[in-house]
Formats: sequence, structure tokens, C-alpha cells
Amino acid sequence: MRNIDSGYDGFIAAPDQAALERRERDVRKGKLALALTVVGGFVALIAGYNVLVDFSPVSLVVTMIALAVAVGGGVLTKQLMRNVRFRVHKPNAGLVGAAKLTGLLVAFFAVAALLGTIEAPGALRIVLIACGCGAIAYVKSLHDQQWVLFELDAVGVRVERTVVPWRDATRLTIDPVGPGMTRLGVIPAGAAPLFVAVQDSELDSRLLGDAVGRFAPRGIQLSSVQNRAS
Repeated sequence: MRNIDSGYDGFIAAPDQAALERRERDVRKGKLALALTVVGGFVALIAGYNVLVDFSPVSLVVTMIALAVAVGGGVLTKQLMRNVRFRVHKPNAGLVGAAKLTGLLVAFFAVAALLGTIEAPGALRIVLIACGCGAIAYVKSLHDQQWVLFELDAVGVRVERTVVPWRDATRLTIDPVGPGMTRLGVIPAGAAPLFVAVQDSELDSRLLGDAVGRFAPRGIQLSSVQNRAS
């Protein structure tokens, strides 16, 4: 278990212009990688549908290539987005997200097979593909809302579903609260502090310190409430 409190009391966040410009470049790269993921996934859905309805070796090859592009784009997006935001999830968030995606894909291809059996018109097939893409995007967004506990980015600090803009934040806090658990929080100006307990297995203290230095305005401290109270 990490000693996450060590070395952080009184840390002063002071991102420089070079770091901000580097973040903007990473955002653009992340958007391109995300676009690659979306295009690959869309092509995979269309080609996979054709494999079920009217099998051909070409459709199968296109499906496999599109899936590889979508997976590769997703991995690249995840790596790039680590440079533009810091997140702490609930345990097993990745496994649950993968299970949801798998369930959606199974349902999609089951419906596609049914439409192929009854020889549904082309317009209905297009509606199915559009609904499949929309459902995936919606479930991904809802999953992030429900499973992200703490987030730092250029906008501010998010504690569960509450976002505190940097202009309203005065200090970030980090405290061990039990075996394998740490409490992260933000203290807004003129408002009650917001806290959330996270598991140490989901928290990388080095990445947290880097994120504070990258995103927080000068003067925002990451320190321990317990140390200040003692």
C-alpha cells in the first residue's frame, strides 16, 4: 500500500505555459484518436451486420480490420487522455464497462440476425446501426458519471457528480482514512468542503501530484486536513 500522504503537504501547483501548450496538443491528439475509434467502431458495426445477414469473406475481413482500428484507437485515446485529465474510479470500473459494451454488442448482433432472417428493409437496418452507435455513446457517458469518483482537468475538480471550477477552489486535500482507503477532497471558497473516499488500489499518488501541477492554478495546494488540524 502506498504512503500517499508522503511528500504532498504544502505542494504548490504552478503550471507553466509550456505545460499548458503541451496539454492542448494532447487534447487535439486525443480527439483524433477518439474519432478513429468511433469510425472504426461504426465500420465494424456495418460490416459485422453484413457478415450476419449476407456472409462474405470481404465483410469478415473488413469487420476484423475495423475492430482492430477501434480497439487500437480506444487504447491510444485512453493513453492520450491521461495527459489531459486525472481520474479515480470505483473498483472494477473497467470490467463493468467492458461487460456493458459486450452486452450491447450481443444485443445489436442478435437484433441484426433477426432482421436478416425476416429480410427487413434497408432503412430499418440503417436505423438499427444508428441506434447501436447512439446506445454505446450513451452508456459510455452514463458509466463515466456513475463510476468516476474524483477527477482533475483544466476545468476544475469533480467529486463524484459535483464539479468545482478552479476559480472557486481554494485547496485540494488528501488524507488516509483507513486500511487501503484515502479521502480526496476540494475546499471551495465560501462553501462546504467536498470529499470522497477512494481505494488505494485505484489511486496513483504520483499521477495525482503530476495532475495538480499540470491543471491547478498557481496557489492551489494539495495538503492534508489532518496535518493542518494538528
